[in-house]
Amino acid sequence: MTFITGSTFRQGIEAIDNVNFVPLKGLAEYDPDNLSATFPERASQPLDETLALWDIEHIFFGALHDQFEVLKDVISSPELQDKRVVVVSDWLVTGTLPMSLNSPHVRQVPVIAIGHSVFFGLSKDCAPFGMGLPPQSEERNVELNAMTKDTFGKVFAGAKEIMARYECPSGLEHEFVVEDMIYSADRFFQLCVPQLEYPRSDLPPNVEFTGALLGKNDNNSEPEWFDSFVRRDDQRPLVVVTSGTAASADVEQLILPTIEACRSLPVRVVVCAVNVHPPRDYPMPENVKTARWIPFEELFKHASLVVSNGGFGGITQAFAAGVPMVLAGVTEDKMETTARAAMTGAAINLQTQTPSVEQVKQAIEKMTSKTNYREKALELKQAYASYDTLGIIESAVRVTAKA
Repeated sequence: MTFITGSTFRQGIEAIDNVNFVPLKGLAEYDPDNLSATFPERASQPLDETLALWDIEHIFFGALHDQFEVLKDVISSPELQDKRVVVVSDWLVTGTLPMSLNSPHVRQVPVIAIGHSVFFGLSKDCAPFGMGLPPQSEERNVELNAMTKDTFGKVFAGAKEIMARYECPSGLEHEFVVEDMIYSADRFFQLCVPQLEYPRSDLPPNVEFTGALLGKNDNNSEPEWFDSFVRRDDQRPLVVVTSGTAASADVEQLILPTIEACRSLPVRVVVCAVNVHPPRDYPMPENVKTARWIPFEELFKHASLVVSNGGFGGITQAFAAGVPMVLAGVTEDKMETTARAAMTGAAINLQTQTPSVEQVKQAIEKMTSKTNYREKALELKQAYASYDTLGIIESAVRVTAKA
C-alpha cells in the first residue's frame, strides 16, 4: 500500500506497517490546520458561505496539477507496472480527475472516492449545497440548482481551463463542478448513514452510504483528571465542547460562551480545542476541564451532549456514539452540516457562528431536561452500528481490482 498525503501526516503514516509514504508537493503540500501559510489570501476572505466557494476554486482545483503529478508518478512506477492498482481517494482530491475522466496522459486505474463531508451533489429533491435550506418543492429546488450553477460559473470556467491540458475525451460535464468529483469515481462512499442526508430519488448509482470510520485515532495518554472527572463523576451530565480545527481560531466564538453558559449549571464540561485555549488569566469554573485533544471514542461514552461548531466528522462521531448535539456554525460547509443534524431530531441548531451565552445555556438546559434528543441520537447510533464500513471499503477494493 502507498499513502500519498501531506508531510504533516508523515509520522502517523510511517508508523503503519507495510505502508509506503509519498509526500505531496507544490500547492498540494499544505497543512489543513494552517491553510493561510500556503494560501495567504484565504485569511482575508469573509467567514461565510462564500468561503467554501473560494476554497474549491483556489485550494482544491489550485492543487490539482501537483496532486496529479505525484499520483501519476506513483501508479506509473516500475514497482506497480505489472500490478493491479486501485486508488482510494479523499473525494476532494481533484488530482484524480484526469484519471477518472480517461486522460491519455496517465495510466487508467479505478478510483474509489471517500465522501467525508455533506453530500454536495445537486438534486431535484432538495435545495443545493451552500444555502442551508431544507428541501423545497421540486420546482423550487430546480430553480435554486440553476442559481448555484450560475454562482459556480467562474469556478467551472477555471476548472475547465485547468483540465484542458489533460485532454480528457469528455472533459468536465457539470456546471456545478464538484459533481464531476463525485460522479466520475468508480465508487463513491458517503461516510454517514442515510438519516444524516436529505432523501434523494436521483442519487447516482455509484454513490453508497457506508456508515462511519470509527476507532481509536490517537495514542496520546488521557489527562490526569480524566478518570476522576469523566469516568467516576456520573452525578452531573457531561457536556463536551469541541470547535474542530478550521474555525477554532477565535476562542470567543463558541468555547467561552459555552463555558460561561455552564458556569452556574449542574454539569461537568470538557473542552477539546485543537488550536486555541482560553486565555491564561481566564477565571475557569471548577466544573470545567480543558485539553488540546482527547480521543472522542472514549470521551463520548460518558457524554450527555456535545456542543460543536458543526464539523462533519464531529457530528458523525457523536451520533455514532448516540450523543445529541448543540450546534453553532455557518462557515465552510457548516450551514449544511448543522441543518442536516437538526433534521434528525438529535441536535439543536443555533444557526449562528457566534452564539450568545444565553442561547447556549437555553439549548443545554433544553437538551438535558428532555429525553427526545437522546432517543433520536440512540436511533442514529443503531443505524451507524449496522454498517461494517471498513469491510465495505475493503470488499470494494478487492472487487474493483479484479474487474
